[in-house]
Amino acid sequence: MEKSQPFQRRKAWTNLAETASKRLENSSSSLISEHDLFRVIWSIYDEKSAKNLRGRRPSRQTYVRTRGMLRDEGIIRSDSDYPSFWRIMSVPDAPADTIVCQADRYCYISHMSAMQRYGLTNRRPEALFITSPPDAVVRKWNKALLEDRFGKELNNDDIYIEPLFLTHHPTRVRRRAVDQLKTKFYGEWRKVRGEDQRIASIGQVFLDMLETPQRCGGMRHVLEVWGEHAPKYLKQIINAVEGADRPIWKVRAGYILDEHLNVANDHVLSWLQYAQRGGSRVLEPGRSYAEPFSSKWMISTNVG
Repeated sequence: MEKSQPFQRRKAWTNLAETASKRLENSSSSLISEHDLFRVIWSIYDEKSAKNLRGRRPSRQTYVRTRGMLRDEGIIRSDSDYPSFWRIMSVPDAPADTIVCQADRYCYISHMSAMQRYGLTNRRPEALFITSPPDAVVRKWNKALLEDRFGKELNNDDIYIEPLFLTHHPTRVRRRAVDQLKTKFYGEWRKVRGEDQRIASIGQVFLDMLETPQRCGGMRHVLEVWGEHAPKYLKQIINAVEGADRPIWKVRAGYILDEHLNVANDHVLSWLQYAQRGGSRVLEPGRSYAEPFSSKWMISTNVG
């Protein structure tokens, strides 16, 4: 017996669902959120690309019923790691590095995971390290995104728009542990060519080593990495440190480059203006102030 094609058993509501199905099957992403699935339905109404559409915009009832047909026909199913997202079954599944970025439009691969990807370390972290902005910032960005996408229609009570929610990452994604950092020091990232992934820029990776060395193999390993790779990426490091918000990062980077590595650079020496007497600044955050001490950079080189 010939296998039934999707939607052949349905007599009603098929035009919209079939058009949505074709769009999902052409997706490059294996995950889709409720909001983005709703946007697919919305775009079909916008373009009038399906027959027998009712109304100018999709109602909540229309969206829920269409989504239910897509699920019942096996086009989508609830994702095993992100239950509030849908797996597009025609698109091959992806590794954790990709899935976290598909599920969270603002996170990026960072710290030891980024170090490994750039070839800065031979260590292979068990966990996937990612960085995200704080929830309050995400809510602000989501609000701006909704306003950009839907404009004045956001304030029309007669038009239903699926909300855009925060992404909550599980402790494991595709059987890999995930270690997420939410920080107001949200850094610079770039898109990975040919992949649905975002990764911290090389300058940002070196900056992260100064702020959270425990997520980068520890401060001793950080100094090893700087010693081996910092001269090659000096321009990117200087640009990242120069644009950083915290003066302590300039002092830490200045000490490492100037006194630890003997890198002669006038721009690095200009950061001496941020060194302060009488403070308790330390090279390794989280460890107590201890000898030895750099009198030039006025910082405790308290590496454990």
